[in-house]
Amino acid sequence: MTGGQHGSIWTRPQRGARGPSPEHRPADIAAAAIRLASAGGLAAVSMRAVAAELKTTASTLYRYVASRDELLDLMVDTAMAGFAHTPRSDEDWLGELVRIAEATRALYVAQPWLLDAVPTSSAPGPNTLCWFEHCLQAMAALDRTTLRKMEAIGVLNGVIMLFARSAAAPTAIDFAAMDPVRHPRLTAALTGSSPGLPAVDLFERAVRALLCGLLDDRAG
Repeated sequence: MTGGQHGSIWTRPQRGARGPSPEHRPADIAAAAIRLASAGGLAAVSMRAVAAELKTTASTLYRYVASRDELLDLMVDTAMAGFAHTPRSDEDWLGELVRIAEATRALYVAQPWLLDAVPTSSAPGPNTLCWFEHCLQAMAALDRTTLRKMEAIGVLNGVIMLFARSAAAPTAIDFAAMDPVRHPRLTAALTGSSPGLPAVDLFERAVRALLCGLLDDRAG
């Protein structure tokens, strides 16, 4: 657990019963770190850089955040507060999870540094835990084991991140080495007249296929 014997940043008291009030609130620290990440990527975020952004010293910052992993947890949870999802009673479990996936991808695309924010030791915060709660709530009526549901959530998040990363940094593929003789099917596929499906449609189709495969009662 991040924070050692003092517990995680979410359970640790901000100050004792006595003594001065803290100079920096977790929200201020997270906001400073997110500004750095938004401007220069996650590589720009260090305890020293965040301290400078707050016009203090790294040693002072360590009074509130015990490690960079805790700082990442704080940043991620602050960003997850922007996750916009309202459950709909008229939606089935699959449609609800698709909506969650779309809202999550939108959040990742808006804040691409989230895609690289993977602490070595992590303690999810309240907003992050609410995201898991939304996913489980969507599957509440689904008669599957908790293990299968959690596995599905984990794989779903991986697919969401994959699509978000592609949207944040599109990659152009050069097919100059393609030979119609050696690669006839690929040549036909790339030179055919059939219009491609929009990426958003591919995302929804991929999410639906993934979830049906993982949670279908005929699966292993």
